[in-house]
Amino acid sequence: MIRNIVAGSLVLLLSSCSSIQKPSESTEAINSTIKIGGSSETYEVLELLTEAYQAKTTGIEFEFFPPSQTSGGIQGVKSEAIDIGGVSRTLSSQETGDQITYLPLVETPLVIAVHDSVTGISNITGDQIQAIYSGQITNWKTLGGPDAAIVLFDFTEDENEKQVLRQAYLGDDLAISKTAIVFAEDDELVETAAITEFSIAAIPYEDELDELPFKVLNIDGIAPSVKTLQSGDYPMALDLGIVLDKLPSVETQSFLEFATSLEGRQILADHAYITIEAN
Repeated sequence: MIRNIVAGSLVLLLSSCSSIQKPSESTEAINSTIKIGGSSETYEVLELLTEAYQAKTTGIEFEFFPPSQTSGGIQGVKSEAIDIGGVSRTLSSQETGDQITYLPLVETPLVIAVHDSVTGISNITGDQIQAIYSGQITNWKTLGGPDAAIVLFDFTEDENEKQVLRQAYLGDDLAISKTAIVFAEDDELVETAAITEFSIAAIPYEDELDELPFKVLNIDGIAPSVKTLQSGDYPMALDLGIVLDKLPSVETQSFLEFATSLEGRQILADHAYITIEAN
């Protein structure tokens, strides 16, 4: 797993709530439900943390709403429909305003993945990515692969993955090939690409990719890794985090304290996440 956990953003929030009940002190049933929604990219990290928290805390349930987008996480918290909203990009102060707090959790690479049927190719250049997405290259044989048509899976323009891809390689004005198959949700894209031979897609790196028939390509000879992300040599990354009300419930606040504690970060490290201290 290639990710960086960003800790320390919760300091100001926690300092104003020093009297809240600690997770280890939760011995009485609270009978509360913490509702989670928003960007699907954040669900894997949040599921690891919520499962661990439930194992040591009585009376707390977590309800995951069907995943949507970052905007859904923000609006869900603002409307009080959910307690925690997952977001897959950094939020500005204008977006958070006076009502919600943004907490970064994870930086994860956006990778170029191809189906295992695409043999003979382990590296792709930025120019070749442009040529595939524009429709100038349509057969894997051109890149040294099998003699088969390239099946391009893409995101809608408002998705964070597409914006990161444009910023890194495609540019703002590149017209996408009309043969591209477009998805609004990354889960649907991944599921379809996994059963489609000769496919290619830009996908957020997750554990499940190691279990699916995908191969992650190097780009211009550079593999996505912690080192290359930190150095800036690998340019595509998604910032994953959460939003919550400025004055969250005691139960939500207690969970967040656990999630950003040494114990919470160790749980993520045990699942091949690499944690770092924020400056």
